[in-house]
Amino acid sequence: MTYGQPGPGPGGQGGGQGPGQPGGPAWGPPPPPPWGWGWPPPAPKPGVIPLRPLQAGDIFGGVFATMRRYPGALFGVAGVIYGGYLVVAAGALFAGWYTQRETIDRLLDSSADGLPSSSELTTVLVSFGLIWGTLMVLTLVVNAAVAVACTTVTREAVLGRPARFGQVLRSVKRFPTVLGIQLLSGLIVVIPVALVVLFLVLTMVALLSRGDVGPWLLLMPFLIFCAAPVAVWLWIRLALATPAAVFEGQGPVGALRRSVRLVRDNWWRTFGLLLLAGLMVMGLSLAVQILTGAFQSPVDPLVVDPDTGRFGSAEVRAIFADTLVASAIGLVAGSVVQIAGMALTHLTAALVYVDLRIRKEGLADALIGELGQGAPGPQAPPATGQSG
Repeated sequence: MTYGQPGPGPGGQGGGQGPGQPGGPAWGPPPPPPWGWGWPPPAPKPGVIPLRPLQAGDIFGGVFATMRRYPGALFGVAGVIYGGYLVVAAGALFAGWYTQRETIDRLLDSSADGLPSSSELTTVLVSFGLIWGTLMVLTLVVNAAVAVACTTVTREAVLGRPARFGQVLRSVKRFPTVLGIQLLSGLIVVIPVALVVLFLVLTMVALLSRGDVGPWLLLMPFLIFCAAPVAVWLWIRLALATPAAVFEGQGPVGALRRSVRLVRDNWWRTFGLLLLAGLMVMGLSLAVQILTGAFQSPVDPLVVDPDTGRFGSAEVRAIFADTLVASAIGLVAGSVVQIAGMALTHLTAALVYVDLRIRKEGLADALIGELGQGAPGPQAPPATGQSG
């Protein structure tokens, strides 16, 4: 697919691809429009979006069209990835409980003769702490894999090509690149904000030591809050790195640089589109939380037995079982929301990437030229650019 690096061309910012350049068609520019003074024909729409600069309605229409047309490749692959994650998570938690079951049973049974010692409690906390840390790392890997799958489906959906389950599942092997992008972008966003907050805190400490705080004490929380726009600005500048990696085969650093170049002069528009996608995800999450909360029974409070002065072990176990069931329901519902939310977010980012390349680099002409290769009649020379 013609999604490679742009070459010099019309548009003034590395526009349409020239003949023989990587990522561009091997023939010259398209002929002049044949419609004269009449209305120009509508832009071709081989897939989920028209091949022209996109409006917000085109982008979100393309997002939901992709979800409808490619449910197996999109949600099927994401479901397999998250299903595997849930199996591993459940196995790890079961292993942690099984190895520490005696200590946990004694801790839950208030009628037992002796409570666990501090060393036993430390062992339980360390065991489950290691499990939690491992699952957090695995969560980052899973999120990166789902991001690759969603972006790969979008790449095929733009040209209306089939995105088969096996094809998308094989593309997940590029998750280390996206994982690197997520870690690097997180550091880039967090470090400047942390430095700003540290500077403000040190300034406050210095003023307090001098006894001359004045109005700074009241203004300090607002000054720290002002560091948030710095994080948002950096996050938006780097938000299109994943599509650049999947569409163009960029490495982590190259994809981050590519995102910065594409978002330049289009920050507010990119921010608005991604914010709208985020609000949709928040609305979906809130709706699911309300629905799942309606089916979860409230947990009865513990009552101390007046004769023994202890909690009944049966009540403790019942509350533990209710909490476990509620956690399982929340985990399944949260996974469904996570899959849908990540799909919506990554599809939106991928289509914003395509839109910016159409606006800045003449990508629409290159894609139309690629479509012309499959049209009946005389065949154009094959493109020499890298395939998608």
